[in-house]
Amino acid sequence: TLPTTAKLRYRAYITCIVLILSTCFTIYTIGFLAIGSWLSVYYTSEQLLQGNSSVNPWYISFIVTVTGFNQNGLSPFSDGLARFVHDVYINVFVMMVVMSGTSFFPVILRNVVILARCLSPWRHKVIFDYILLNNHCLSTLLFPSLQTRIYLFVTILLYILGVSISLILDLHSVHFAVYPSGIRVLIFIFHTVNTRFSGFQTVDINLFASATLLVYLLLMATKPQMLCALDETPLELSWLALQAQGKVKAETKPMVNINDSPGLAASSDRKGSTVSVSTAGVLPIRYVQRFLRRQSLATKNLARQHFTNTQLIDTTNRRPQRLKYLRSRLFLIYFIRALIKHTVSFIILTRTWLFFFIFLICAIEYRKLAPVDPHITIFKIVFEIISAFGTVGLTLGYPDVSSSFATVLSPASKTIIATTMLMGRHRGLLASMKDQEAIEHSAIDLLNRRREEIILKYQQTTLDTNTTDQKISDELITQF
Repeated sequence: TLPTTAKLRYRAYITCIVLILSTCFTIYTIGFLAIGSWLSVYYTSEQLLQGNSSVNPWYISFIVTVTGFNQNGLSPFSDGLARFVHDVYINVFVMMVVMSGTSFFPVILRNVVILARCLSPWRHKVIFDYILLNNHCLSTLLFPSLQTRIYLFVTILLYILGVSISLILDLHSVHFAVYPSGIRVLIFIFHTVNTRFSGFQTVDINLFASATLLVYLLLMATKPQMLCALDETPLELSWLALQAQGKVKAETKPMVNINDSPGLAASSDRKGSTVSVSTAGVLPIRYVQRFLRRQSLATKNLARQHFTNTQLIDTTNRRPQRLKYLRSRLFLIYFIRALIKHTVSFIILTRTWLFFFIFLICAIEYRKLAPVDPHITIFKIVFEIISAFGTVGLTLGYPDVSSSFATVLSPASKTIIATTMLMGRHRGLLASMKDQEAIEHSAIDLLNRRREEIILKYQQTTLDTNTTDQKISDELITQF
């Protein structure tokens, strides 16, 4: 039998969590075993030295797999992954782990849900239908079908852009002449993939051309989830249109007619995917906007009454004082509303804070900036901030310093970079949470539709069986 409405919601949430965790641990296991076994077989203790001691290959595999999948890019070696620059196998598996945990995870997860639906019994398929229909409302890692395709397309396009620019500008660079052509291409692909989120390095990225580094800045700052920011799929848009029509009819018809049409009442009770009314008035700015909206409506009504009831007798083309007052008042209200809207948007946008953070670091470190120290430039500061905002961790470094460029900065600048990392890590979270405030597709409707499909299938099977029995009976009568 099919589950109840409450059980369907509960099982959908639990199933979604289980599928996400199972997918993550499957990728962890594959990456850990693949990298660890390769290092154990083909690398000696001398090749895995860090300082005076050798690092266990399985420990290396664990750190690289976990940090690569979770957008950290940490390595147990002070030189990153530079010693593996010629190892195609390690490079490929590290890229697969990084892409599986970042860029391609929504695509992988959606296909895992679809595969689980295909393999599940018929009575459990409704759970996966509920997950696929409500996708982003259940998990920020799930997108609708159209958004998932756009996400995949934009991600691949960004990868192609980064690799193409590197091939054009750096393939014949003297800095990479020591590497064979195939390894050079592998280096470009590896670093393009890692500029998206992870931050592993096999070469010093200072060797790349300045234009290539600018493209890397673009890749680090761009989040494909933001590029495919379609609020609704076409199906959901059509559903919202039907819902709006239902609300209009509900307002124009008497209450008796509304009670007589259960389908309309059901559609009117559904919540849309926009911000819910209960949360709309939480912030103080909402009260200000409502006050200004009421004042705007009141001013418009006064102006409308003035034009309706007043006969202008003055032929000198001078406007009455009352009309001038209303016009000025309405203009002031519109101006304040627009000012508040754009000011809040300007402050909330994280990229505005990036400019502010870059300015602060430049102001704090002005005694060290070039030409005082030619290795501390504005471009390096910008690169460090964008890398932190993209949760990538790539750095242009500093001479004779094995750690990142941030090592030579003051504690205040390091605090700003850490704040930038936090903002970049959680960018887009508020917009994603708004999608989860309301479930768009009702569990009741889904269960009713599933029951109708089962009944229809049963009736069709019964009809086919009766038809077959009738044919057999007719044949037996004919033979007799």
